Amino acid sequence: MLSLERQKAKMTHVNPRCELHGDEHVRAADLKFTFDTSNDVLSAFDPALKSSLYRKADGDGEQLDIEPGWLPKLRFPRMGLVEWKSEIVGGTVQIFYGLDSSVDLEIRIADKFEFGLKDGGTVTVSFRIQCKPTEEQFGRLCYLVQESVELSMWPPKADQAPQQELGTEVAATA
Repeated sequence: MLSLERQKAKMTHVNPRCELHGDEHVRAADLKFTFDTSNDVLSAFDPALKSSLYRKADGDGEQLDIEPGWLPKLRFPRMGLVEWKSEIVGGTVQIFYGLDSSVDLEIRIADKFEFGLKDGGTVTVSFRIQCKPTEEQFGRLCYLVQESVELSMWPPKADQAPQQELGTEVAATA
C-alpha cells in the first residue's frame, strides 16, 4: 500500500464541491498531486509491477552488482500512460508548505493512480485524494494549486476502513 514521507509533489488541481449526506450538504474536495520518483514506488501497488514494466539495462553488469533491483530500461517504451485501478480508503495526508506550516486531512479515498513511465527508472505518479477540508483549509488548498509542496501520506490505521481494491487491472492509454 502506498505510503509517502515528505515527498516533493505538485498540487495540480483542487476541486471544491458539496456532497449530499441525507438532506445535509457537506463540503468536500478533490486534490490531485503529481511527482517524479524511482520506479521502486511501483512495488507499493503490486510486487511484480516494476519487473513487468522495466528490465535490466543492456551490458550493465557492474551496476547490477551494486544495486541488484535496479531495472532502468522500459520493457514497452511505446506503452504510454498506465492507469492503476485501485482505491485506498481511509488514511491521513499531510501537505507541507512554507516554514513549519501544514494542512492535515483525513483521506476518504485516494484513487485514479496513473504512472508515466520513463526510461532510466523514473516514474511520474499522479493521483487524486478525496477529503473534507475545513473552511480555513479550503482557502489554503486553493492557494497552493500549481505549487510545489511536500506530501506525507499514511495508510489507514486498524480502526479505519481497510484498503479497497478495485482489481489489479492495468490499462494503458496513448
